[in-house]
Amino acid sequence: MISSHEAVANLFSSTQARDFFVYVDPRDWMIRHQVGLIGTFTSVPSEPSVPSLMFLPNPEFKTFISPFQNNLLRNYIAEYNLELSRQRSFGAYPGRLQAIFLLDSAEEAQKYAARHPGHVGTRLLKRCTTVGAYHYSIHDSAWVNFLRIGHSMDQDTLEFVSRCYWSGERVADHELMSMGQRWSEEPILEVLFLGRVDFPDKLLEG
Repeated sequence: MISSHEAVANLFSSTQARDFFVYVDPRDWMIRHQVGLIGTFTSVPSEPSVPSLMFLPNPEFKTFISPFQNNLLRNYIAEYNLELSRQRSFGAYPGRLQAIFLLDSAEEAQKYAARHPGHVGTRLLKRCTTVGAYHYSIHDSAWVNFLRIGHSMDQDTLEFVSRCYWSGERVADHELMSMGQRWSEEPILEVLFLGRVDFPDKLLEG
């Protein structure tokens, strides 16, 4: 584990208890069990030798994609490319497909809700507290939003965006182009967390 006193500015390890925040869907069976009944969530890293990607793109695929499936596939391709970048150059970081997604503060949670009202919907904002040793990294989620736009990107742009995401850089500090227009977003910081968090308030009613 890399300690928070080392040079990596957005990667931390600690045993000191602290709070994070997360939006949870009270209708989801896993949330009802883990948060409402047990009051805890735990995520652990996978072994480096174990494949971390559930699906691999088919290089022979040339079939038309229904517009009703386009967002689903585009979102997964974004995750696929980010995971390849992590494996190549940022192996110490929690993987997005294994980590618990948290928000660093209540203020970041409010910013997230304002930008993604459709995703937050009827989800409840819950405070959680770390238990024991944990490992986490902080990233500007705006990079992921850029990857999910329905535009084309060359390989150099894709690699640049992925590196910036993992290294903790902010989109607002760079000049990005999308479909001929300058594109930018103010940062909303997401936390990729490996470890255990407990929920002091297990109530799942708004």
